[in-house]
Amino acid sequence: MSITLHLSASLLAFLFCLSHSFAVPNKEVFTSPMAKRITLQGKNRQPVFISNTGFVYVSKSRKFHKDPQLYFKDLKKGKEKRITHQRGQLANGVFIDKSGKIFFTSTTDEEKETPYILKKYLERFPSSVKNDAFFQVDFSPQEIYQSQLDGSDVNRLTHFSGYDGFPTYLAKKDRLYFSRWQRGQLSFFAKSLSKDLAPWKVTKTAGHDLGLQLSPKENQFIWFRFSPDFKSSQVLLSGLNFKNPHYLTLETGVNWSPTWHPNGKSVIYSARADNMRDFDLFEVSVDGECKRQITSYSGDEFFPTISPDGKIILFTSTQSGNEQIYKVPYPAPLSCK
Repeated sequence: MSITLHLSASLLAFLFCLSHSFAVPNKEVFTSPMAKRITLQGKNRQPVFISNTGFVYVSKSRKFHKDPQLYFKDLKKGKEKRITHQRGQLANGVFIDKSGKIFFTSTTDEEKETPYILKKYLERFPSSVKNDAFFQVDFSPQEIYQSQLDGSDVNRLTHFSGYDGFPTYLAKKDRLYFSRWQRGQLSFFAKSLSKDLAPWKVTKTAGHDLGLQLSPKENQFIWFRFSPDFKSSQVLLSGLNFKNPHYLTLETGVNWSPTWHPNGKSVIYSARADNMRDFDLFEVSVDGECKRQITSYSGDEFFPTISPDGKIILFTSTQSGNEQIYKVPYPAPLSCK
């Protein structure tokens, strides 16, 4: 009997060590938290926190307006307030700086300035842009605007007969960054808001750059880069000069819409591998060594944002049949020890 027990214990110990020797390193066990829908009217997307309880988002298909407009919502009181009253399509990234200024894109002036008869002569995107990965992004000609949080003092910042989108503002240089479609490519451009200078290109790659996000310490950027054929994309990180960027993701499929964790140590993004049906949210450390999955619901999840205290994640999801905003508690800090 003692020999049998001794052999069983040894066998269990051997199997335990064997299973751990083949475990996938640096990847947490995934448990999807319960999600709560927090928008009800219309179709809603692209939430951006401005405080621990307040956020701005894009809403359309409402009773009093069909076109997208910016709204503010208080999570504690459950009340919302409309911010913008512009005609046209408002989409493709919303950025809010620390002073409360809002940067957003809209087609309102493009629709007035480009006569219908001339639209067919504008530079067109290749047919590969029409694939199903792009239902979340509107590439129609649009400009970038700035306003106060209450919607006042609207100021147009770019003037280009084509696509400008996904604005980001670097306050210490008073500089606007954005994606521009030019000569068959999406590249990052910069524009000084204090000097009368033409925008200049800051990235040169065979791919297409979108979704620039400034780090909490304002010393790094993250973004996503599509392949030249628009069939896959990866999340990248670099310093403010865009030199020697490194990839935070290297998976197949589409990895996009990244956002910073407030501590600056990790990034949350949306991804759909080639063998996946839906987009889910993932988190990766800035050194690329640690990764975990955060959501796994029916439908797609994208455009995540994290509250300044790091406790809540908001995101756009299609699990109800159309785009709505949901919230989940942020899991324990990312750790792969």
